[in-house]
Amino acid sequence: MEKAYLLGFRLGDLSVYQTNLRSDLIVVRCHTTQMTQVTLMNRLFSSYGHVTVSDGKYGYNVNCFVNLTFNFLLPKHEQVPQDVQRSKVSTWAFIAGYVDAEGYFGINQEKARFKIDSYDVHILGWIVRIFQQSSILVKFRRIALQGQPQYWHGIFHKDLWRLEINEAPSIARFIKLVRPYILHKKRKVDMITCLTNVLDRQNKGTIV
Repeated sequence: MEKAYLLGFRLGDLSVYQTNLRSDLIVVRCHTTQMTQVTLMNRLFSSYGHVTVSDGKYGYNVNCFVNLTFNFLLPKHEQVPQDVQRSKVSTWAFIAGYVDAEGYFGINQEKARFKIDSYDVHILGWIVRIFQQSSILVKFRRIALQGQPQYWHGIFHKDLWRLEINEAPSIARFIKLVRPYILHKKRKVDMITCLTNVLDRQNKGTIV
């Protein structure tokens, strides 16, 4: 379960490299503006190696120094590893790791929403299939083309894809399945806010 979660989190948000081929040192790193992510990185890796946090220009630089037992994090997989797909627990732990890295729970027009925007079309496509098998209504579409100007600066280096859940019962079903594996503090808070929104609307009779 822990390995599957780490794979999902790595593919979503981490840079991982071996210092050199003869070294037993692997560096897991990220840049973040959120202290909650710094806390999560410490939780994930401090039991296995040294973690350093430094101030960057726009946030925090986190480096985790671990040994070769973490070599499974080195590849930047474009497909979901087969080991992850062998059980329901590892499947949802992986999804939770990816959600903690890339997901967004929020309220829009007084309704709970969930989305992931990512270049990882094959990983998102696999997650969509898991959702469909779990009776979760999901939308999946391309929202920007490679080479298109970004909203803030530069261009999109790959096609950008969006997975989103807008239907209230599907939001509740998704949260029930992923909640046991979510570790990111902000994601937990936002997830419960969304679930409360769905339950309140159900109690008021505005949704079935």
